[in-house]
Amino acid sequence: NQLMENVGDLIYDQYPNMQITSGYRCIALNEALGSDKSSEHRFGFAIDFQVPGTSTQDIFNWCINNLPTYNQLIWEYPEKESDSWIHVSYQSGRNRKRNTLATTNDDLHALYGGTRRRDPETGNYQDGITEAKLI
Repeated sequence: NQLMENVGDLIYDQYPNMQITSGYRCIALNEALGSDKSSEHRFGFAIDFQVPGTSTQDIFNWCINNLPTYNQLIWEYPEKESDSWIHVSYQSGRNRKRNTLATTNDDLHALYGGTRRRDPETGNYQDGITEAKLI
């Protein structure tokens, strides 16, 4: 699988105790989770993961600085602390390196001072995050 070869294995080499919490999702599971029909999970292009004992802030920053290619990297709901997770995707031919914060916390959005994009089904997003930081 190109996702694992180009992204997942590199993360695993750095964080061998990583736990993948979501990978490929069939249509029924994707709908049950309330995820968008165009979710990269539906096509096997994305994983969500956590690393026990390591903050998602540190993982997000490691990914930005060390992954040579990816399509999308999302720091998901850091305000949830140990329930926060990282979403990363890879598609051959797509190397957007889009870095996004997903949060409903207004203070976290204000910290970055960028433009928010709202998705009423899945929360609030802010792109262009170059470094994860907390208040």
